[in-house]
Amino acid sequence: MKKFTSLIIALAFGASLAYAQQPPGPPPGGPEGGRPHPPRDCSKAPNDEMKARCEARQKAMESCKDKQGEEHKKCMMAAMPKREKQ
Repeated sequence: MKKFTSLIIALAFGASLAYAQQPPGPPPGGPEGGRPHPPRDCSKAPNDEMKARCEARQKAMESCKDKQGEEHKKCMMAAMPKREKQ
């Protein structure tokens, strides 16, 4: 009977921990609240076209960093160079 009572108490305690409110995590975007990762190293791109696109993307991200949501998406779309059709 003692084992059964101990089991019930342990299950009740575990359930109360499962429903306890979790502390807030770090702010989105990493510990400093900015970018979660450093910028990519464009010098490692496999060819010149991809290197140019990488650099253009970094410039676009820099120019659009103060915008959020849909406004950020539109800014990025406008700032990125268009691909040439082959």
